Amino acid sequence: MTGLIEKSLLAGLGVMVLTRDKVKEFVDKLVEEGEVKPEEAPSIVDKLVERGEAEREELRKLVRDELDKTRFVVSRRDIEALSQKIDELAAQVEKLAGKKPAKKQTN
Repeated sequence: MTGLIEKSLLAGLGVMVLTRDKVKEFVDKLVEEGEVKPEEAPSIVDKLVERGEAEREELRKLVRDELDKTRFVVSRRDIEALSQKIDELAAQVEKLAGKKPAKKQTN
């Protein structure tokens, strides 16, 4: 019975990447080993596949949520502010280096 629990846990963790065929092979092996009754096999396969699909969708949702948190939109104003700051820093560097600051080129 401990083997069945361990195998079920491993199947639960790995079922997200398994196809229905792989799940069926796994359950068939459990049937051969006497861990699962043959008449229970089809429902176990269905449950594992459904669980895998649900876990896969939950994982997709988590990834989407994390990506949404990290995405940001850079506005033209942000770019212009950064450009101005770069120009200011470049002028300071040139001043510290003893050079005359270069004039900013306009687009």
